Amino acid sequence: MSDSRKRKPMSEKQKQVASEKRANRIFKNKIKKLFVSAGFQQIKSENHHFNIGLRIAEIDSLFINENILIVCEDTSTTRDIKSHIRKKHEAFDQIEKNKRTFLDWIATEFSYQDIKRYDENQYIIKYLYFSQNELNLSKEEAQLYPLIQFVEPRYIEYFNRMTQCIHKSIKYEVFRFLQIDSNQIGSNTTESKKKCISATIISPKESTGLRNGVRIVSFMMSAETLIKNSYVLRKDNWEDSIILYQRLIQKEKIKGIRKFLATRQEAFYNNIIVALPSNVYFLDGEDHPINLNAMGRYDVCKMMLPDEMNSICIIDGQHRVYAHYEGEENDPDEIEIANLRKKLHLLVTGLVFPEEMSDVQKAQIESGIFLDINTNAKPVPPDVLLHIKGLKDPLSDIGIARAVIERLNKEDIFLHMFELSALDEGKIKIASIIKFALRYLVTIEPKEKKSLFDYWNGDKNELKQLNDQVYNSYIDFCVQQIRMYFSALRDSHQKEWNDPNAKLLSVISLNGFIIAYNRYIDQKNLGDFKFFNNRFKDLHTNFTRENFPYTSSQYKKFSDEILNNALLKV
Repeated sequence: MSDSRKRKPMSEKQKQVASEKRANRIFKNKIKKLFVSAGFQQIKSENHHFNIGLRIAEIDSLFINENILIVCEDTSTTRDIKSHIRKKHEAFDQIEKNKRTFLDWIATEFSYQDIKRYDENQYIIKYLYFSQNELNLSKEEAQLYPLIQFVEPRYIEYFNRMTQCIHKSIKYEVFRFLQIDSNQIGSNTTESKKKCISATIISPKESTGLRNGVRIVSFMMSAETLIKNSYVLRKDNWEDSIILYQRLIQKEKIKGIRKFLATRQEAFYNNIIVALPSNVYFLDGEDHPINLNAMGRYDVCKMMLPDEMNSICIIDGQHRVYAHYEGEENDPDEIEIANLRKKLHLLVTGLVFPEEMSDVQKAQIESGIFLDINTNAKPVPPDVLLHIKGLKDPLSDIGIARAVIERLNKEDIFLHMFELSALDEGKIKIASIIKFALRYLVTIEPKEKKSLFDYWNGDKNELKQLNDQVYNSYIDFCVQQIRMYFSALRDSHQKEWNDPNAKLLSVISLNGFIIAYNRYIDQKNLGDFKFFNNRFKDLHTNFTRENFPYTSSQYKKFSDEILNNALLKV
């Protein structure tokens, strides 16, 4: 009888343990793949304990590239997670205070003498906390651990997908995530890092139609330099920002373009559209500085572009650029592409923004260009479309609603509940919430009924001029009012709120409550927590999945019940 036939079937407990081990192995491999692809060397530090300052510590993984040292903690635990984070932060703090001891331990424990290439003060140590499960830390809680960069599951998934798409070229985005500049890597030298590129300056009004002092520059740049110096504001990435609008790179599309490059060995004829960094400047033929605002004609000059990682923002053309990525050794096209990266120069159209222009204003222009170019290409998903429209016009009802829902996602009431990214699976979708309910509650141009804008005491004229500080003040006001309203609902319906199978937190239900709130403030006033909490106790809707009486088109009908049976009940 074979061994396989003698083997006893696993119990459910054994299956669960095996499944957890497999998931943990995949999780660790993703972390390793990311940093190894980015050019880091792994030091297997797991199960190696050491004394550091006042603590005995263990590090799950160490990764090193030149003078950049990554200290990784990876965890699958969900029990007492905040205590676990606190202990790790204490250990990281001791490493930071005893850097020399830590570096010496690496040298002796792992026979890694290369660690002595740099002086102690030249090492930059980053402390990363990877979690298999969503941490659900509020912004205030995360700030308690200033040394730690938290890497949520969707961040890992994002980097994993990007690594599969652009392979070794992921290193530039890794450095951007770590907030490391070119001049921080390796030994500092006195060598100039400026590149001089011949460029044509095009006047804005007469030739482009662009307003607000934006100028256009045409130039050629090698694919290698462009990859190194570029970044993309992908909506679904790891950044906590509202000015993100690009889609994820598509693996198959990149592979197809790469195969075309290797076969044809030709540069693309259509332009890559980018936004240039604020420190770009221009010289005439005698190397005298040029005032772009004084130029009213086409002219050829020198463009002085700093050679800095992650300094050029790609607006359109990310697939054409990143198809030149640095591939793995087993990539059959890498030999050809490696040569083309240096050889082929891409035609680039660069936007030069006025120094005084804010990031929000820049995003308006960039996202507008992106949308104009891609409207007739592959259909843009509804949530992405709403996001981009919001960026184009931050003061529109959609723009404000999108900003409000992104901030609500950071509040305890809705912490990480909304699907703001294609990497957020199983969360509350926001397109219908914005489109059918929230936009009317927060609009600054209320028509049929009042909005929160009518109750806001801020400077309304400055808001309509898109003053950043005033804009954020209005968003905060809307967030706090909505937070108060739903906190009252949560307190009165705790069982349904915490039941994942209940319909209380469905799009249908949330839209009904938002519309009801909008109708209430139109007739009455803002109300407070105590008022809404008491009134919601009179709301006896059956929120079970089987018996919830409303469908997706019945937002207003449900709001009628909320108003009649609770908020406006006599």
